[in-house]
Formats: sequence, structure tokens, C-alpha cells
Amino acid sequence: MVASRNKIEDAAGFYEMGALMISEIVNDQPQPSKIKELLKSIETHPPTSAEELGETLDTLESFECWTAYFRLLEERIADPAQQSLNLYVRLARTHYRYMEDIGKAAEVCCNLTRDLKVSYPILQQEVISKILNHEDFAAEAMILNAASPHFKDHGDQIKCLERLCILYEKKTHNESLLAKTYERLIETDPKNVKALRYFKLVFTQSGDWEEVVLILRTLLTSVSYAQEVYRVALELAAIYLYQLDQPKDAIEIVEQHCNESPIDTSTVLYDAYQRLGHWEGCLRVLRQCLLSVEADMGRSIIRFKMGQIFEQLGDYGQAIDNYQRAFKLWPILLDAAEGVIQIGVKQKDWSLVQQYLELLNGVLLDPVLKSQMTQVQRRLMDGLSHGYA
Repeated sequence: MVASRNKIEDAAGFYEMGALMISEIVNDQPQPSKIKELLKSIETHPPTSAEELGETLDTLESFECWTAYFRLLEERIADPAQQSLNLYVRLARTHYRYMEDIGKAAEVCCNLTRDLKVSYPILQQEVISKILNHEDFAAEAMILNAASPHFKDHGDQIKCLERLCILYEKKTHNESLLAKTYERLIETDPKNVKALRYFKLVFTQSGDWEEVVLILRTLLTSVSYAQEVYRVALELAAIYLYQLDQPKDAIEIVEQHCNESPIDTSTVLYDAYQRLGHWEGCLRVLRQCLLSVEADMGRSIIRFKMGQIFEQLGDYGQAIDNYQRAFKLWPILLDAAEGVIQIGVKQKDWSLVQQYLELLNGVLLDPVLKSQMTQVQRRLMDGLSHGYA
């Protein structure tokens, strides 16, 4: 700090001397003598009013008399009775624009925030916007980072840290400082949605699913809108099911948080019931899907799955009924016709088998497959005619 101050004073002295010499040689005007008088006057009779102080600082700035300029400003700022936002802003702006010392400017803004107890909006609107060049995001981040611990209001601390995260992520692309700032944010506001989503992504990428679950459970109580609750709950259920193999927990989360959700939860529920071998639960999900699916292809697939479950349960009547409906809705689904044929063979219902072999042959396009199917039909008819069935 001392070395930095000495450099500023040395530079200031050089600028003061240069300004006086140039004015004397080029302009041949009385300004140098006035500046000398002003510098002497400041020592004996410092400016008292805000207007006089402003004019004095303007003059010192125009002639780059930085030693006197900084001394006068810092003396006023050091006196609590004379501190003002404008003086801090002026000092920080000078360090930034003339001295090109953003570190010193950030230090001034830090002191400003602490001494004047300014809010985050005031810091942005009345300080930073008047100090920095347009879109100097790196400098803005340095100032906010320095000022962030000194906001008295908890909400201001959160807003400042959120803005810092945006700057590090979108503008300066500093991953290290981004992670550290999100850590500060989650410590300041444990239910901060932005921080929780950041850490959810971090732990997802590392495959730490237990941590992801903890974060998603916190998010469930932190998000504001019903749609967000539904999405978070479904994501949590999917983690339980597909990553942790805990289908019961997946079902519990969906039933607890997604009963009125417009988001489709059928896949997670169906897969969870299937892993548990809870076939009635699977059928319940599929029946619910039939109420919302209008396309023939979709309804056909649902009916086919229902047929498979009924067949697994040994309810061949319901299985055949659903296979038949599936094939009627979408004849391209050959598996449905094959399902009817297989059950027909088990039950030795040869007329049903013959009927669906013929239907299946009628939708086949491959000539080789059609020929093979015709041969199967002939063999069946031959067997029936000879009483082998």
C-alpha cells in the first residue's frame, strides 16, 4: 500500500510539474501562477462549502495536480462529518480512469459501502455506473467482490452475490471464482434457487447422486411456482428410480408432489411399478394414459403393453382383448397379432390362430415373410385336416 501510494505521489508530482511547464511555455497565460496560489491556499484555507470544494477539485484535476487532489479528497472522506457519496465516487473514478488502478477503485467502493451503509441498488446505479466504462465487467466484478461483505441488508448481500455469479459465468468466464461465489451465496442463503441449481449440475456431472437428491429436496421447498415444483419433483423421482434404484421413493415423490401436474409422469411411474413387479400399478398407469392419448399409434402401444401384463398375470381373456384392440388400432404393430397367435396356440384355439395368421399375412410387405407365413397357414390347415391339433 505504501509503495503504491508513493508511486501515485511521484506520478502526481511529475504531472503537476509538467502541467505547469506546458502551460507556461505554450499558452503564456497566468494559469500556472493561479495554480501555485491555489495550492498554497489549500494548505492555509481549505475549501469549506461543497461548491467551493468541487471547483477546487475540478481545477486540480484539469491540471493533473494529483498530490493535492488526493490529499484533499482523502482528508474530507476521513472526516465522518464531511463524508459524502459524491466524494467517494469521485475518488474511485479518478483511480480507475486516470491512475488505471481498478484495485484502488474497488477499495474505495468497499469503504463507501461500509462507511455510508449504501444498498446494493445504490451501489450499482449511483456508484458503479458513474465510475466504470461501459461493459467493463471485470472491473465491476472486482468492485462487487470487495463490497459484498459490507452490505447491512441480507437481501442486498444475496443480490450482490447473484450478480457476481452472472458476471463470472456469462461475462468473465472465471470458473474458479464462480464456484467460490456460489459457495458464498449458498452459505448466505441456503435456499437460494440459483445456487441450488448450480450445485445440482456440479454434483450431477460428478455422479454424486446422494448430493443431487439432497439439493433437489431443498429445491422442492424453495421454488416459487407450481410448475417448478412439478419439474423438480419429477427430476427427483427419476434420480431415485434410474440412478439409485429406489422405485418406492420415486413413486412416493410423484404421488406426493405431482398429482395435479400437467407434466407427464407416466413413464417414471410405470417403470417404478414394473421394477417392483407391481402389475396392478402398471395397469393403473396405462389406463390413465388411455384417457389422455388420442393418436391411434399411441393407444395401440398402450393396449399392447396392457396385453403383455395380463398375459403375465395369466388372464388370457384380457390379454387377447387388448392385443386385438392394439392390432386393430395400428396394424403395423405386428407384435400385437403375434401375441394373439401365441395365446391361441397355448389354448389350442386354432380358429383364432388361423384368423390372425391370415390378418398378419395381409399386412406383411416383405415377399419372403409373406411366403413363410403362407407356408405356416398351410401346415396348420393340413394338421387340422389330419386331426393333429
